[in-house]
Amino acid sequence: MLQDPDQEPPTFLVVDDEPVNTMLLEAVLASRGFEVITAADGDQAVACFREHAVDMVLMDIMMPHMDGYEATRQIKAMDESGFVPVLFVTALTDEQRLAQCVEAGGDDFITKPISRVQLNAKIDSWLRTLALYKTVVSQRDILRRYQEQLDREQETAERIVARATRSQALETPGLRYYYCPAAILSGDILLAARRPNGNLLIMIGDFTGHGIGAAVGVPGLAAVFYERVARGSHPAELLDDVNEKLFRSLPADMFLTAALIEMDFRGGRVGVWNAGMPPVWLVQEGQIVERFASQDLPLGVLQDSGPGRRQLTYRAIPPGAHLYGCSDGIVEAADARGRLYGAERVESVLVESRPEAAFDYLLEQVEAFRHTREQADDTTLVALDLERLQAEGKVEGFGAAAAVNWRSELVLDAGTLANVNPLPSIMNLLSDLGALEEDRQSLYVVIAELFTNALEHGVLGLDSSLKSSEAGFEAYYRERARAMANLESGEIRLRVEYDPRSRDGHGIIIEVEDSGAGFDFERLLNGGAPAGTEGSVGPLAAGRGILLVRSLCDEVEYFPPGNRVRARYTGSPAA
Repeated sequence: MLQDPDQEPPTFLVVDDEPVNTMLLEAVLASRGFEVITAADGDQAVACFREHAVDMVLMDIMMPHMDGYEATRQIKAMDESGFVPVLFVTALTDEQRLAQCVEAGGDDFITKPISRVQLNAKIDSWLRTLALYKTVVSQRDILRRYQEQLDREQETAERIVARATRSQALETPGLRYYYCPAAILSGDILLAARRPNGNLLIMIGDFTGHGIGAAVGVPGLAAVFYERVARGSHPAELLDDVNEKLFRSLPADMFLTAALIEMDFRGGRVGVWNAGMPPVWLVQEGQIVERFASQDLPLGVLQDSGPGRRQLTYRAIPPGAHLYGCSDGIVEAADARGRLYGAERVESVLVESRPEAAFDYLLEQVEAFRHTREQADDTTLVALDLERLQAEGKVEGFGAAAAVNWRSELVLDAGTLANVNPLPSIMNLLSDLGALEEDRQSLYVVIAELFTNALEHGVLGLDSSLKSSEAGFEAYYRERARAMANLESGEIRLRVEYDPRSRDGHGIIIEVEDSGAGFDFERLLNGGAPAGTEGSVGPLAAGRGILLVRSLCDEVEYFPPGNRVRARYTGSPAA
């Protein structure tokens, strides 16, 4: 067997009390370039093995002081590498004696008188085995180090995720939750925070996949969530910001299904938005009062142009009601036959259980259904005792008393428009002023639509007809990004002020004016396309944003040449 010139030659320990045998074996091994250490009995063999690194042992059996059996047992006990072959060199042919060699830890036999051909063949065979063993051990050690590094990185990532998502709001009386990842890291997310007005926001989410790949988006999402909530963003604004963040940061095949819940203490209501999650159930006295089913696209799928379109559905809180939400780890738990637990079974548990026991009973039933099958997906369950939340979880926030007789104006030039989104600042100001907090969602839609139209169609001159198809939608936003990057001129004036005509002083007037050329607003508002754009509809020809604003406001008035609009909002949509 040829030796690798880059490797050290193997070292043999030859153990025999007959000098002639020792010399013969040493000569054969040395002729092949092997290192040789000799010992005259078992005691010396053990001492040599302790002091030298040995690759293979040729062991005689019958020796004074310590025979080969005992020497082999001690050598095997000291062998930290786990594999130093011991070949017995013996003239014994008795099967019982040979069996003793195996019992003592021997790996093979070489019979006396020694045949050079047989000796070399045995040595080559065991050297090949030894080389393979060392390769396997080396690869095992590499994999072990890699796994240890991966475990450390996962533990670090787990601490980062836990720190990013930690919230005292999850300990609010009346709120219970269960959060169990299928792996060290979870693609599920559970966030809770208080808005400045005291309302409680809870987000249940599920990134595509699970483990490290799914968990990478969690810290960024948590940062946006907590920062926007602390800043006073309405849930509709928050969802827009989260969608924008995820669309920009996630790969195309990754997105977030989510449900957002708002407990509105002052209004005595609960709001839910659901996109791709199992239903959120409102339960009262053993009845499903409402199923808040999925009605929107998951977050991070599209960069859309509908600020405030992701609206929560609000419901007055019935006496004794409970709200339940979960990730698909509950409804898609599978039994041994691959059957899914399903939303129907969840509902059965919720309506048949006592309210105070439903949370624990549902988890027990899912576990029993899965039986011996391992948890395949991350699992999150949230339960809100709405009556207890109202009684014990309410905290006082600001914005309760509305200011009156105020006016604010922003003038945004091209440089500012290219780098600043003024909507959060405007909404924060309105929140601080206590202006129509209960209608903030609709108010956000109105302001966002008017500003977006002024920017995209007035200043940038984009044609919304591009958005008539999915491919056109993407083309529209590529064109928008290009236009924003090259924006050198243009201006938008955005004014908000209290409406002195409103009966309670809570009405708001929003006025937006851009430096664009305007459009045929009269024809558009009457249901037609702007003049000269019948074949290729003009900047606002789709009209959906304008129609939405008109449906929410008491009045919407355009001024010639169509680059200035004033809307009056009082919280009561026009009939």
